[in-house]
Amino acid sequence: MAAANVVVLAAVMTAVGALASGGAFWLSQAILADRQAGASIADPGALRAVASALLVPVCALAGLGIGALVRHTAPAIVTTTAVLLLLPLAFDTRHRWTAAVNHAQPVPAWERLVEIVPFPNYDGWVATIPTSWTVFATWSLTATLATLTALHHRDP
Repeated sequence: MAAANVVVLAAVMTAVGALASGGAFWLSQAILADRQAGASIADPGALRAVASALLVPVCALAGLGIGALVRHTAPAIVTTTAVLLLLPLAFDTRHRWTAAVNHAQPVPAWERLVEIVPFPNYDGWVATIPTSWTVFATWSLTATLATLTALHHRDP
């Protein structure tokens, strides 16, 4: 039963995230079209720009999962901030294993998805676009599973 709940919740969150991202893209392009700066969804890189709006639901789910595990407001806020914002700064991309840890975080994955042109003189390991999408999906599913598991064990 819990597995079915996780699948349904993940599907709903994915649909809501896709609708929010698509709506944000449509609205921004409607505003930019008046200034002859709009883009079509078929333009190269446009779908990756839609990923910009997906960072918020992914981080919200991560915060929900951490909050369900910690169960106290202040430590949950500090832990979520540390995990999402400070942990990626602790791992550089010059070495393979530290780059792997860095690329497994939502914010660096988002940075890679919205990056239009890679840095010309970059000497580190660069994440792939499919890896970045996988990071978004994995964080969302893991946070959902953690929340459901914590709630199931504490509040039967």
